[in-house]
Amino acid sequence: MAEYISVREALKLVSPFKGDKKEVLAFISNVDTAFEVIDPENSDVLYKFILTRVSGEPRVAISQRNLENWEELRTFLKNTYTEKRTLDFHATQLSGARQGKNDNISEWIQGVQKLSSKFREAALQDCGYYERVGIVALAN
Repeated sequence: MAEYISVREALKLVSPFKGDKKEVLAFISNVDTAFEVIDPENSDVLYKFILTRVSGEPRVAISQRNLENWEELRTFLKNTYTEKRTLDFHATQLSGARQGKNDNISEWIQGVQKLSSKFREAALQDCGYYERVGIVALAN
């Protein structure tokens, strides 16, 4: 028998989303996790509370659409707020990263980590569990 947490506890996993493109994938991942740890019978209630975590421009855009569930909202958020660059673009950026003459080593490392993070995010979009495992192993 599976153990679930309450909707109130699951909601603590979800930070507010105000439309920042840098935060959308983290928001989506956190909401996915929240849905995984609650009783599926409470999905509709959780979805209503998730909508309250969205504010600003995304909230207006969502209210103008008839998004019935998390799957539809996730698709809308991905299509509207994620970066539309290809995996090849991110791989090229990462492999071409060079330390500038005036860059100290910690600045360069932070830049490489940021590029690596964008590469992983692009690689992990719209993939299944087994693909995800392989991509993460390859990226590491």
